[in-house]
Amino acid sequence: MKTHLLAASLVVAAFLSPVAHAQDDDFQRLESVTVTSSIIDDEDRRSPPAIFRRVKADFFQVEIGATSGSRDAGERKRELEAMFNKLKKSVAATTGYALSGGDLGYSTAPIDTVLFTDIYGDSGAMGSFTLILTVDTREGESFDQAMARATAFAEGIDKSGRAEAYLGDEQYLGLRDTMKHRNDLIADILKDVQDLGVRFRPSIITLTGLESRVITQPSGALELELFIPYTMTIESGREQSIQMRQ
Repeated sequence: MKTHLLAASLVVAAFLSPVAHAQDDDFQRLESVTVTSSIIDDEDRRSPPAIFRRVKADFFQVEIGATSGSRDAGERKRELEAMFNKLKKSVAATTGYALSGGDLGYSTAPIDTVLFTDIYGDSGAMGSFTLILTVDTREGESFDQAMARATAFAEGIDKSGRAEAYLGDEQYLGLRDTMKHRNDLIADILKDVQDLGVRFRPSIITLTGLESRVITQPSGALELELFIPYTMTIESGREQSIQMRQ
């Protein structure tokens, strides 16, 4: 199975201003980083600066869908709508699980805003729909254990006629409360700068890029690497100062 980077919130938003498009492109590109077991594909992966953190993902997302091969088109649709409602009911009754619509790893919509008719598709021989299942990670749980739990959840949904649920092959890792991690990273960077200021005294230390958002990318099966892509320059022998530029 493949694991992909997820944006740090459940909704990768359309709230970014036009001036941030270059950063958005990098952010979208980083979302394609993949993890196969514990081996990270280096394509499109960004090297972190001197100060970064590794944290366990708060959750992962995986596609959950259902298909029906009943011969009658009306029956296929009725069976899958029943499965849709069963999924919603089961998730609502299970702590640590959430259901949403949208595109895995990019944008999502709360399940209460998703109509069955919006996601249902029929090829003429097979009916289907796809949603996104969000599963909270647990302390001490391995990736295989987490996926086994998600699989058991999908398999536990009662079938409706010939319709049955299944999980997709790709997973996306995510974090909540990214502002907390940003504040921690800024504090770590400031401490590093202060230490360097003492070692290279007198000097001018200039930081750029701290206005950037926190970047998240996988460093393990359920582990994320967090950093702000800042740049630091030190001019030794100059009058002591610390400058932060945008």
